Amino acid sequence: MKKFVIALMIGTLLSSGACFAQAGAAQDASTAPRHTPHQYSTYEKLVLKNVSQFHKNFNNRDFNKNGDLVTENLRVNSNGTEVNGRAAFVSRIGRFVGPFPDVKITDLTTVVDGNTAAIRFIITGTQKGDLPTPEGVIAATNKSIRVDGTEFFTFDKEGKLTDLVTVENLSQLVHQLKSTN
Repeated sequence: MKKFVIALMIGTLLSSGACFAQAGAAQDASTAPRHTPHQYSTYEKLVLKNVSQFHKNFNNRDFNKNGDLVTENLRVNSNGTEVNGRAAFVSRIGRFVGPFPDVKITDLTTVVDGNTAAIRFIITGTQKGDLPTPEGVIAATNKSIRVDGTEFFTFDKEGKLTDLVTVENLSQLVHQLKSTN
């Protein structure tokens, strides 16, 4: 639970678009922090290959191919909703295609460290169908959306996904659909 809370806090921070800078002065490129990548191990290359495939399969509507990348007893926490098992995961991942037939996930940043990976992404699409929410159905608006999200993946020694935490800025989604602009 502690691990989930930390991941949720990090994901919320990343997907909120928060920016940290010194007040009153822009940081010039010569003093900006720089990422220093390390050489991935053979195992980390496998994790990178597999984690990079999830959103490609989603965008191609090859949901069953994502099932091939996970363990039978996969555990998922998607925005607070628990999903357990491969079949439930594959069933759930296509839920946005009805309301958003052109939905696409674009990866912005992917980081791998050992058996763990994190992806920051953007979801885009146009709402052509009704969207069920906990507060009720949002009727089709024909509005475009752009929603921030972050996922944290844990893999087994064969490179299969065992645990996934997804955090998407759902208030951003609802705001965009309900705005009068």
